[in-house]
Amino acid sequence: MKQKGRSENVLSQWSLPAFILPLALGLWNGGISSAEELLYDPDVVLVMKDKVFHVVKGVQSDNPLANPAFSLPVGRDVVVLLRNEDNVAHEFVSPLLLKVDDLQLSGRATLVYTLTAVGVRVEPRDSMLLRFDIPDAGFDQFHFWCNIHGKLLD
Repeated sequence: MKQKGRSENVLSQWSLPAFILPLALGLWNGGISSAEELLYDPDVVLVMKDKVFHVVKGVQSDNPLANPAFSLPVGRDVVVLLRNEDNVAHEFVSPLLLKVDDLQLSGRATLVYTLTAVGVRVEPRDSMLLRFDIPDAGFDQFHFWCNIHGKLLD
């Protein structure tokens, strides 16, 4: 029977913390980095501030709708940057996202599902990117809202 030496015991004691520490540090790193923001030039930038959506890129001046919307051509790859500058969480929810086949997320967020829409919950001071191809959804307006605070816009 072979006995373990002192060096084998020391190695086994450190292997678990050596694995857990990088994992924990990675989980604490929230949001997206500025390098990720630069990787994709967002088509639309939405800032959530003062419990209101502010469309800072991709806004349409001729939008007749009460809630924020913007037009996107079918089949186009689109990148949406969501930036929560509030001290409370916000949700970005849309019926269009329910029809998307390949929704790619970059950053920290929680997926949100309703009967008629899909979205993400963005925690305070976090940012995230959504990337997807616009499906043929039968409408040409991209409506969205916050389930937490209602249909708020700037």
